Amino acid sequence: MKNILLIFVFLLCIISCKAQVIGTLEQLEECAMRPNHDEGCPDLENITYVKDTNNRLNQFVGTWKGNYGGKQYEIHFEKKLQFGEDVKWDRIFGKMVIKNNSGNIIYNSMNETDTNISFFGDNFQKRSYVMHFVGNYNCLESGDVFIETKLNNPNEMTLFYSQDKDGLLNPAKCPNFSSFTPLLPGDKMTLTKQ
Repeated sequence: MKNILLIFVFLLCIISCKAQVIGTLEQLEECAMRPNHDEGCPDLENITYVKDTNNRLNQFVGTWKGNYGGKQYEIHFEKKLQFGEDVKWDRIFGKMVIKNNSGNIIYNSMNETDTNISFFGDNFQKRSYVMHFVGNYNCLESGDVFIETKLNNPNEMTLFYSQDKDGLLNPAKCPNFSSFTPLLPGDKMTLTKQ
């Protein structure tokens, strides 16, 4: 009877456990660079977890500061493991404070939750890590941010913002659109790790 019970418990564990299929950030990066990436990557279709196996994301973790266009930027990047629902990813998330010349805060997302965060990571494109940014969405301020640490100095990072060009603007929600200045510059900005 004891053996039957043990076999039953063992079989129940096997049936209830769903195998986790792990892929790497490198595999998904390589897939995106394939000429047929729009058709999918059949060898990666069953992945349930995209893992940072080589710890490439660790280089971005921490507090970074820089100045650009009279603004002071402080960005906190944090690595989160197995984030998501259907397919889990290791990702970088970022929160930011921007101050003007006088030191007044003009933007602060430090207290935002993970579901309403400024930056959330996607994947690598060669040496750059691509993140999505949403600032003032009513004024069409969203797009991709490319971050990359310098080879000769890993304590320096370049950040480049490519604003989305598509979207519907509702002038009632962004009445100052003609004079609106995006939070992030469209040129490369250098940040230093603190």
